[in-house]
Amino acid sequence: MTSLPRSASPLSSGACFVTGTDTGVGKTVVMAALAVCLRRRGMSVGVMKPVETGCAAGSAGPSDAERLRACLAGDDPGAFLNPYQFAAPFAPLAAARHARAVISLDRIVQAYGLLAARYRSVLVEGAGGLCVPLTDREDMRDLIERLALPVVLVGRCALGGVNHALLTLEALQTRKIPLLALVLNRPVPHQAASEEELQMASTVALLKERIGVPVIGPLPYLASLAGGGDAGVSELSRKPGIETLADLVSRDGP
Repeated sequence: MTSLPRSASPLSSGACFVTGTDTGVGKTVVMAALAVCLRRRGMSVGVMKPVETGCAAGSAGPSDAERLRACLAGDDPGAFLNPYQFAAPFAPLAAARHARAVISLDRIVQAYGLLAARYRSVLVEGAGGLCVPLTDREDMRDLIERLALPVVLVGRCALGGVNHALLTLEALQTRKIPLLALVLNRPVPHQAASEEELQMASTVALLKERIGVPVIGPLPYLASLAGGGDAGVSELSRKPGIETLADLVSRDGP
């Protein structure tokens, strides 16, 4: 069993960094639902997407940062919420190079500090996976260490989910980054009593055997989430898995 350290630092109380085992696993939806759930409980909540790529003018649908802001009806300046936004749909370092820009972790940490001074809880969403490079020498793990936040890891229940989750957990363990929970998401619909459903159940069972932190989910697929509507986020925020995640994140109270 892989056991990762839990953070006892006051810095982690009510705050976390949401990352994923891969891109497209539903980090934004999970974090938005968590933020809405915490807000409904009376907690002061801010959100942050330090780096986002693929934000070219005319892109279909809102950006992740815009969706997160909308779910809380927030008015935080974009420079705090989303310090770096790039048009190219590449990994952060490649997108920055394409734009002839350089990502500064100091700038991100400063923006986080301004949000942390305003809110009891700040939820931060990564881009892509845990080892995605941000600069020539730093990756997403370096940013998490600088922010001193525990991690909520979002993974998928599909085939390959066990391997992706365990590799990401190993990368966290190598840096001694604390993990609050593994959240297994179901971003696409499936048929009941199907081979796919049996496979998902086996993924959940294996991961519960192998890691020493709560495994939440799989979260349900909700048709109301299609198209990025707020109604879907609100519906998901009331599901037992998100309520359990909110308990873990706010364990020290508002």
